[in-house]
Parts: sequence; C-alpha cells; structure tokens
Amino acid sequence: MKVEVIYKREQGRNYIMFPGKGTVGIQTEMIRRNKIAGLADFYMEWDNDKWYYGYDITGAQPLCRILDVRPLTGEETERIIEELAEFLQRMELFLLDRDKLVLEPELLYVYADREGHICSGRQGCLFFFCEDLEGTYGEHLRALVLYLFEKADEENRELVEFLFRLHRTSARQEPDAEALLACLDQVRLMEPGGEELYLEDTGKQEKALYEDRLWEERGEEETYSRSGKVREGRKVFGDRKGFLMKLFKKTPVPPDEMWDDLEPVRFKEEKAKVPDEKEKRVDRPTEVLYVEETRRVPALIETKEKKKVFLEHFPFYIGTQEGLDYCPEFQGVSRIHLKLDKRGDTIWITDLNSTNGTGLNGETLKPNEERRLNHGDQIWLAGLVYEFDRGEESW
Repeated sequence: MKVEVIYKREQGRNYIMFPGKGTVGIQTEMIRRNKIAGLADFYMEWDNDKWYYGYDITGAQPLCRILDVRPLTGEETERIIEELAEFLQRMELFLLDRDKLVLEPELLYVYADREGHICSGRQGCLFFFCEDLEGTYGEHLRALVLYLFEKADEENRELVEFLFRLHRTSARQEPDAEALLACLDQVRLMEPGGEELYLEDTGKQEKALYEDRLWEERGEEETYSRSGKVREGRKVFGDRKGFLMKLFKKTPVPPDEMWDDLEPVRFKEEKAKVPDEKEKRVDRPTEVLYVEETRRVPALIETKEKKKVFLEHFPFYIGTQEGLDYCPEFQGVSRIHLKLDKRGDTIWITDLNSTNGTGLNGETLKPNEERRLNHGDQIWLAGLVYEFDRGEESW
C-alpha cells in the first residue's frame, strides 16, 4: 500500500511527485481542470517517458513528523476527521474514486503553527489523489485510524474513546462523510466549568441549544461547518499543550542542578548558605559516584560567532517551532527545518521540506532528501552556516 514518491524544489516552491504508471485517466483530468478545496495545488509533468503528478506542499509538514515530537491532541483529531469528511463530500461532487485518496500518515500533509499544532485557520490538511494507488479506501482509513490511535494522548479518555469508536466503525464498513461526522457528534463535550454532558443522537433541539450556549460562553470567534451547518467557536477534547511542551522539550539538565534530586533536603539548605561551593564543600554521608564527562559529542559550530550546538541525542530537530531541540532566531528558518539522525556510527541530515532549503557543502538538498554527514561538512541554513564536528570516534 506504500506509494512511491519523489520530492522536488523549484523556484522557491516544494512539490511531492507521484510517478504515473499508465496513461492519464479521466479523474486525473478532472482534478487538473478544477480547483478542489482541500486538495493541494496540482500540476502534471512529463519526464523520462513517464507522467508525474505533482502537488505543492510548500510550508506544510507530514503529520507523522509533527507527531514524532509530542502526542496527538483531541482538537487536532477532530480537525483532521472533519476536513477528511468535507473532502470526501467534494470528491463525490467531482466524481472522484475515494479508493484513490492518499491517507498514509507520511503523505498526509498539514499546516502547523509556531507551537507545532495543526493550524486552526480555514484549511489545516492537504490531501492528495493518486489514480495509480492500490488498495481500497477502507484499508487506507483503517491504517490511518490505527496510526492516530498509537499517537494519541493516552490521558485524554474522550479522544481514545472516539478513536476506538471510529476504528470499530471503519472495521464494519467503509464510512462515508456522514458516518465520520456521526462519530464526531457522539463525543462527550465538557462544560466550561468542568461539568460533563453526554450528547446522544436523539434530542437534536436540546443538543443545538446546548452547543449554542457552549460556544457563546467560550466567546470564540472561529467559524467552521459540520454537516452543512455553520457554528461559532470550536469544540475541543481538552488542551494540555503547556504540559506536553514541558514534558517533551528535550532540554538537558544544567550540571549545577544534577544533585538537586539526589541529596537530602538538609544538605540543600546547607549548600544554599555556602557562598562559593568550590571553597567549601558539604560532606555527604552517602557516597555517590559521579563520572565527569570527558568525551566529546557531535556538534554544529556556527562559523560566524563560533557558537556550538551539541547533538546529545537523536533524532535532533532544528527549526523555529517551540519545543524543538534547537531553535535559531533567524529569519528564513522554517518551523521544522531539518533533522539530524544517527544510525550506527553514521549521522544523517535530512531537509524537512523547508521553505528556503538546506545546503550541504554548497549543494542544496531536495525536500526530504537525506545525506550522510562527514567531519568538517558545511551546512547552510537560511543564511546561517555551520560546520559539522563529529567528535571523538568513541561516541
């Protein structure tokens, strides 16, 4: 069910390309001649005796890359399912076969804000249509739901219940847009004050009154539609963004704080009274073995100011998004710009569909292209230049 794709950067735009296996079909012509909301901008290219179907993914990131950093939230899940349902409805209007809708997490592209959450604007997801895609819509959807289930915030009970209900529905049938929205309509809403209320399919008038009151009390202004109705505000499962960002932010503990969780309280108090710990040390009744770190670790050295960025864990993400491993404050750096990963004794660099690209030794990497790093390699990042220092061989 894996789809063969290649990536291309041209005139400041990034594209994902699906190689065509045969002649151009009627459905491909349909999307070429029509602008379909939710579908990424489409174009066709003939190369090496083969058609390539390209989609503009500039500024977007695959869902799986965002969820490598932190769990999936309920609000994001609701947005994905709603936009999927709306796009399924549009596919029917344009006589498109939903079996050809690409739903692989690696190929489901989304727009993310600076904090790494799916944008709450008019469009958060980009969908692709591939006429040569194998398998059925039901198989693709079940695989996506299972992936969302694995990435979901386990503490969000309502989210887990919804995904279980959605998986059970997709196992019995191939749910259309109405079935997906029906699963969403059965989720439990939370009163602003904390009181819980279950909404059933019956009592639609009561439900509408309750929802109107809920949106009014929340005072939100965003407009979106479900089942053709426009409402003010948006329903959320529960936002633990601040907690998650603290939990998953990979910031090393400063050396002077390493003892804080090991020494007894009374020694902490004595330590606080000592003006200079180098001149006077507090004897500890229990000997704790501390091995000083002497080996070098891989690092990126900024060539202008000689600032070192130590690569103390992998994968190592660089971008302006809050919570990543390194966030350079420099205009032109994308939210999730590049990734450094380690396999065996080798470190690899990958451009993550960045807007301005990533350069390696004077050559610009293609979007999502992976290259091996060698000691002394020059990395260009939107005007910033780094030298890769591999460190000692023992690491």
